[in-house]
Amino acid sequence: MTLASLRTVRALAACVLALVAVGVGAAFSDDSADAAAFPPIKHVWVIVLENEDYATTFGNPAADPYLAATLPAKGAMLTQYYGIGHQSNDNYLALVSGQPPNPLTQSDCQVYSGFVAGSVDDGIETGAGCVYPSQIRTIGAQLSARKRSWRAYQEGMGNDSSREAAACAHPDLNQLDGTQKAEPNDGYATRHNPFVYFESVTGKQSYCNRHVVALGSTDGTMPAAALPGETGLATDLKSVKTTPAYSFITPDLCSDGHDDPCKNRPGKGSAAANIDAFLHRWVPRIRNSPAYHQGGLIVITFDESEGPQTDSSSCCGETPGPSSAMPGITGPGGGRIGAVLLSPFIKPGTVSKTPYNHYSTLASVEKIFGLPLLGEARSVTATFGRDIFNKFSKS
Repeated sequence: MTLASLRTVRALAACVLALVAVGVGAAFSDDSADAAAFPPIKHVWVIVLENEDYATTFGNPAADPYLAATLPAKGAMLTQYYGIGHQSNDNYLALVSGQPPNPLTQSDCQVYSGFVAGSVDDGIETGAGCVYPSQIRTIGAQLSARKRSWRAYQEGMGNDSSREAAACAHPDLNQLDGTQKAEPNDGYATRHNPFVYFESVTGKQSYCNRHVVALGSTDGTMPAAALPGETGLATDLKSVKTTPAYSFITPDLCSDGHDDPCKNRPGKGSAAANIDAFLHRWVPRIRNSPAYHQGGLIVITFDESEGPQTDSSSCCGETPGPSSAMPGITGPGGGRIGAVLLSPFIKPGTVSKTPYNHYSTLASVEKIFGLPLLGEARSVTATFGRDIFNKFSKS
């Protein structure tokens, strides 16, 4: 039996087990594979936060009222949303490529290493490494092939030009990653910038510089090291024409809740408060943009669950990749983290109990843009459906 056939059998078995465990109605949205479930969304923003379980964030509104109360009241709360592994890096990679964890991405790629051995089987890289070969695609490459725009906005990238560039920042191949920890005035972390782990992005410097940029400030100010003409999110949001179809937004190690106390600048008193402050700065700007009103979707979630005891539970038919028997290191997944979605096509206060994970998000965005599904996005048991998009005409 080929590896591809084996993976198919495992995915089907996991799907059956999921149905037995939680019931057909819970494992699938009403028509998760039906394109009619998707409204005419033209712009997507994905914001990824750090290392908190559901109970600590969405389950504790007193700690982060903007994330846990204000935003769900304006959109949809996904109470059964899961990470796909541990630690951070593999979750970010899954969100943009569908690649499953391997031992090096599970250890956050301390060394920015290539794949020495392994091959591509059924769209999955079978070896262990960090920088994926050019034939492994991302949603960015898919959008570029369709002449659709995309950008990854990275907070803090380029703040210290002696440490990293202000566009397409990553270590040299097979070198230690010097951004694993924040330093004064610079909280950029390469491991949270998934697109620079793909040669299909970094292989052409001008392409990478154009698509992987510094977030900039809310008034449009860019780092001093920014390239000529490099613009951040605030500037790009000013018109529909300059707003990418797909935006991946990574806060720095203070704003995403990773560091408590913050190391690159004074924080707001707690990880939850730092997260709320970042979202309060940026989410209203996105929601007030012309592109959002044209047909927007904002997805806000965490990479993995790290509560008092690290949660390695999973959902949605997730199976191990060819290089790691335990995606969650001690279990099958990245744990329950929750997510909140905002869109003109969502009734305020919607709550969905359908199980979803990071592969679900990738598959959903790919379906929205009419793209083929990548990697493990093809085997996920549910994509966003009418349980979420409940405020649009389906005719």
